[in-house]
Amino acid sequence: MADQNPTEPNQSLDSRHELQESRKRPGNSSSNARYPRKRSLKACHVCRARKTKCDNVRPACGFCASVKISCSYDDLEKDHSAFDPASLEILRQLGQILNSQDDLLHVIRSVAVSQSQHTASALSPSAANNIPIHSVNNALSWDSNGAVQHQDPFIDNDWFGQQPDSAATTPAASTGVAAVQWFGLLAKDASRETFQDADVEPGLEGGFLDPLNDQYKDDATPLQRATKIIDSQPPEKDLVIDREEDMWQAQESISLLEREQILFENFLHRISSWLDLFDTARTFSTIVPHLAARNAGLLNAILALSSCHQSLDETIPLGERADLNIALQYYYQTLHYVQKAMRYSTYQNSRELMATTLIISTYEMLRGSRKDWQQHLQGVYWILRSRQIEVETSSLESTTWWAWLRQDIWVAFRERRRTYSTWIPKKSCSELSNHELASRAVWILAQVINFCAVDLAVEETEGMIIGRLGWAKALKKILQEWESCLTIEFSELPAMSRRGNEVFKPRLIHPQCFGLAMQIHHISRILICAHEPSPGGMTNFMNRQKTIQDSIEVVCGIGTIITEDASSMLSSQCLFIAGKFLQNPQQRSRVLEMLDSCRNRCGWPTPSLSSELEQFWASTNKAWWDLQS
Repeated sequence: MADQNPTEPNQSLDSRHELQESRKRPGNSSSNARYPRKRSLKACHVCRARKTKCDNVRPACGFCASVKISCSYDDLEKDHSAFDPASLEILRQLGQILNSQDDLLHVIRSVAVSQSQHTASALSPSAANNIPIHSVNNALSWDSNGAVQHQDPFIDNDWFGQQPDSAATTPAASTGVAAVQWFGLLAKDASRETFQDADVEPGLEGGFLDPLNDQYKDDATPLQRATKIIDSQPPEKDLVIDREEDMWQAQESISLLEREQILFENFLHRISSWLDLFDTARTFSTIVPHLAARNAGLLNAILALSSCHQSLDETIPLGERADLNIALQYYYQTLHYVQKAMRYSTYQNSRELMATTLIISTYEMLRGSRKDWQQHLQGVYWILRSRQIEVETSSLESTTWWAWLRQDIWVAFRERRRTYSTWIPKKSCSELSNHELASRAVWILAQVINFCAVDLAVEETEGMIIGRLGWAKALKKILQEWESCLTIEFSELPAMSRRGNEVFKPRLIHPQCFGLAMQIHHISRILICAHEPSPGGMTNFMNRQKTIQDSIEVVCGIGTIITEDASSMLSSQCLFIAGKFLQNPQQRSRVLEMLDSCRNRCGWPTPSLSSELEQFWASTNKAWWDLQS
């Protein structure tokens, strides 16, 4: 070998010599230009005031960027920070919430890994029959006969986006990670609200994020003290505890102040009916209040939602409305509790967390000020999907899923996007009860919203038009199947006009929730007709206009009769969509009246849909006159 490579020994000696020389070099010589001395960097104004480490990223450090505040390094010798002590206290508490997310994720994944073998052994053969969590690449499709399939080649595959795999595949891991991520997002948004929206009295700002500080200990309410209990560390390993739930549940019902009792009853008698829509068990009216009585996180969430609702309800005299700042205080206490309780695996899979998630999501919807609805509803979807919910089985989880879907449909319609849900029913319409048929109308509307969103997002090539005609055919077939299975409760009863010369023929369907389902059904018909590619011809155009007008008459006719709070919110959304297709001034005026009536009954939304609809009509009228000129 040496004869074949005469230079190899010399190369080996040279390399050994270089290695020896390198070992003699000092590791960090200040005189060597290649090893410059590292100088300490000064923190930004905010991190210096918080007395925490700053990563010195320019123009905004990591903490300032995470809470969306101004970051400055200028003139560090003189601190010109505009933050007062109370604001710095808020920043400190926000920093604790945000910085704890990684630790919580680590704890959740560790707990899930340790339980993975137990979970695997507990799975029964019937688990294969559970409702599958469909891949995000699955969507509604059709065959040559119009039957529903999957894998639609005419729809963009990445319509929700694949989520990274968690460290464990158990429901505990995915639920915990999803909840931590979503509540972390809420904490970031809370920081923006603190400085932009809340009108907090001087000296009280720090109490909003953590009203349980020692300085407020003497003034703490029973609910605040119950919230503070979760801050205690888990028991030592040598201590025996019968139930882990005792670490995050109160031993007895939490006492409420008089004003809190009023807010709690407002949730019982008004708000819970929105969430229980089509649910015969009325889960949020019956089970959830009892869960909240011994769970500070859920109780704080309920009071946050109820006080927010009362602060926006214009039917309540201005001097008697709840202060929106009170809603923010309960909201922050909810985040505080959930952040601490997520260390317990039993809480991660509890009904209390499921109910808290939906109530906070409803709070976000009620506020109506968010510009990032997509992120928030997507965050709730992460939690719901990780729970592997049996949607067609009555439960708190199922009721939560349907309530979330109704929220997502409304936001998807307004944002002109597709809904997040990829769930496909297993039961046919002929197998459903009357209330299940009403819920199925909601799911069908979600598929129609997906159809409308794609219409706005893609270029209409010849192949796309053929595909969309097939998609519209499949949706119409689903609507026909639903209509053919309706029970007697969905039929109209004799009704008289309450106004004399009523613009729309009153259509009485009792109970009113089934009338609402018929409104949803006809909104689906309107949207399909409006977004289906037209084959051309005056006859086809006139037939389509007649179908739209007939469905508008049904939607608005039912709207004249609906008076229940539970149905008013969703009914107002149906009236708003139908109103976009109205041309008759008298019909337009009547729809505006019905929208205002719905708003007065349920205290939602803000701003009013009637004002938005008037602006839409004004813009379309202007566009028409511009086209004529």
